[in-house]
Amino acid sequence: MAAAGSASWQPQEEGLKEICGLLEQQISPSSSADKSQIWQQLQHYSQFPDFNNYLAFILARAEISVSLLLDKLRTAVRFHVVIELCFIFVDLYRGKSVEIRQAAGLLLKNNLRTAYKMMSPAHQQYIKSELLPCLGAADKHIRSTVGTIISVVVQQGGILGWPELLQAFINCLDSNDLNHMEGAMDALSKICEDIPQVLDSDVPGLAERPINIFLPRLFQSPHASLRKLSLGSVNQYIMLMPSALYASVDKYLHGLFGLTNDPAAEVQKLVCAAFVQLIEVRPSVLEPHMKNVIEYMLQVNKDTDDEVALEACEF
Repeated sequence: MAAAGSASWQPQEEGLKEICGLLEQQISPSSSADKSQIWQQLQHYSQFPDFNNYLAFILARAEISVSLLLDKLRTAVRFHVVIELCFIFVDLYRGKSVEIRQAAGLLLKNNLRTAYKMMSPAHQQYIKSELLPCLGAADKHIRSTVGTIISVVVQQGGILGWPELLQAFINCLDSNDLNHMEGAMDALSKICEDIPQVLDSDVPGLAERPINIFLPRLFQSPHASLRKLSLGSVNQYIMLMPSALYASVDKYLHGLFGLTNDPAAEVQKLVCAAFVQLIEVRPSVLEPHMKNVIEYMLQVNKDTDDEVALEACEF
């Protein structure tokens, strides 16, 4: 494998092909290969200092490599029948590449849990530089995998160890591009779930705590997926009740009541969960609205969605 020592690291083609081949065999249900041997081989590769760089490269760039291959075929081949066959091949490979990319990402996540702090700063920086552009990946599964890895990196290295991350989140949330907004919000929700205290702490260079920056951006989306992620993120802080949330509790409740008629069952479920937590830890904030809350919970207790009705029963 390549000896990585800087941000200009590039994979060796032979190593890239071998790792992709192993990942493909590992995830393929029709593969006759011994899965335990494949796993042992991948664990063997984990001993190489730049193995995780390869995984980050595959996660971030496998689809780009397919597009480059297609461009080369367009210019190199003139017979249109062959070109049509090449298009079919590339389309099939692109679908497969998403699965391989996701497998690479999941393996990278597990490796970083144990190895991140022992990696060289150059390798850490390379991986982080490959993750950020993937926040707006076209494929939802890739975005979700990237969000999980970002949360692991923050757990291991802290917010201070990744100063450009928060600005990347802000840029994505303010972009009006659904993929970028959803990717950033998904990563934020995972950080909120895994290590909520990180965003409710002072960060040198920032005038206010990260949670103060992100809270005003929540509950404002016309997209159900973003409303779900936003509400799920804020719900993680009800038990902690940071000063930013307590100071904005009226705005939070206004946003919460605005979601009581949300058409998405997942959002309704989270609204119920929020009221259940609030009545447990901060009943005083609900007192002026108790009549409306009780009426709402009785109503959704009869919801046709079993999970929503079950969540309402906790009140």
